[in-house]
Amino acid sequence: MFKGLFAESLLLMMFSLMVALVIATMGFAILQSRLSSELPRVNELSITWFTLLSAVFLACASALIFAYLSSKMINYKALNTSLQSSGKGTGIQVSKRLRQSLVVLQVTIASALVFVNITLFNDSVESITTDNGYSIDGMSQISVSISSSELPPAEERAADMLLLKQELLALPQVVEVSHSRSVLDGYGLWALTNVQSGENFTPESKRVSANYFSLVGQELIEGDFFSEADIADDNRVMVINEVFADRINPNGSAIGMQISNDPEEPSYTVIGIVKTAKRPASDDEPMRVYTPATHNTPTMTLKIADGQSVTREDVVMAIKTVGSQYALFSFNSLDEQRDLLLFTEYATAITTAVLAFITLFLAGVGLYGILSYSTQMRRFEIGTRMAIGAKRASIVSLIIKDNLGVVALGIGLSIIVTLIAYLTNKDILSAYVNIELAGIFVITVVSIIMLSLFACYWPLRRFINRPAIHSLRGND
Repeated sequence: MFKGLFAESLLLMMFSLMVALVIATMGFAILQSRLSSELPRVNELSITWFTLLSAVFLACASALIFAYLSSKMINYKALNTSLQSSGKGTGIQVSKRLRQSLVVLQVTIASALVFVNITLFNDSVESITTDNGYSIDGMSQISVSISSSELPPAEERAADMLLLKQELLALPQVVEVSHSRSVLDGYGLWALTNVQSGENFTPESKRVSANYFSLVGQELIEGDFFSEADIADDNRVMVINEVFADRINPNGSAIGMQISNDPEEPSYTVIGIVKTAKRPASDDEPMRVYTPATHNTPTMTLKIADGQSVTREDVVMAIKTVGSQYALFSFNSLDEQRDLLLFTEYATAITTAVLAFITLFLAGVGLYGILSYSTQMRRFEIGTRMAIGAKRASIVSLIIKDNLGVVALGIGLSIIVTLIAYLTNKDILSAYVNIELAGIFVITVVSIIMLSLFACYWPLRRFINRPAIHSLRGND
């Protein structure tokens, strides 16, 4: 008997192994064709002889374990007695306690996995869709390099960059140009001192143009933005974000405060406070300061009209109009840059959604198999109840009540397992604990209960939808 069970298990495992290898090969091909620039060394992924031999070994070991467990589940003595008594009751092979234990185990594992996957999925979707305090839709960033052996004077570079800005604005696809780096990068650290209190800070800093904040839609909370006159006159003015404003003056307004970066130089005056801008996929809200950018900065941010696009060739032609000593160093879409920063969140959302679906599917198959077997064992009882007038609804209710307790036990155990995992990894998992977990828990419980109800009802249909005589005869 064991050899037969092992042969059947091995056949199933080998078939599963072939399917898994096909899926893995297809997955490697997709990763290498679509994500070679995002994932380092992804082109080295392949199925080697070591991988294949390891998979075959694991398949054989799994088949051996399944065959051993299956053979232990069958009560051969009871089966032999039943066969000697004309075969009546031959279905009684696996104990009720074992069947219920399997149901509890499957519900526990499925509930915990579904809850974790939905939690991670929800967290990733929130990171993708959250408002970071600005908009970069339809924007691109260009950087210009100087190919001449000698660096032109700052005044000449400023005039050339202003001319390049006008050439770019002349393109019909371009709506606006900001003489500054994009909102996604270009930040440095700057050691500053609050002149009034003497307190030192090291916020992130960035030089931006007068139209930078309106271009990216970063909200002004108090004060005012830079003006073109501030840039032309090289005024020592500064716009800060609300996080830095709360640090330098938590009990009042930061407008008009003096911030120094060098005791030998005039200090900066805070003229505006803007809403904090966060990087995609980051919950950090760093202190930031913005100062006027000079016109000789070789980096610009372009706003493209809806439904339009600017090609690399368009930008190169505009640069050639300015002078032959300039060349296009980089041309990047901010949408693509944002998607690259959110790559982990996209991958997590897709992976967890697929895993949650697969978990529910496999749990459904497992529960259906166990409950179908249990229902088959009770076909004579079901036929007898129907013969004496029991309604279909009462029989369905009976089966559900008999299995509802073990399902509830499985859900309870999954809660205990999840709590233990949280308590043992509190530092890592505390970031995921919020009020939304209650809703996710309800979704998980409802999904498992609906799955269990389906697994209870579906195998019962073939008995309650036919005359009772079929169940009493033991015919399928």
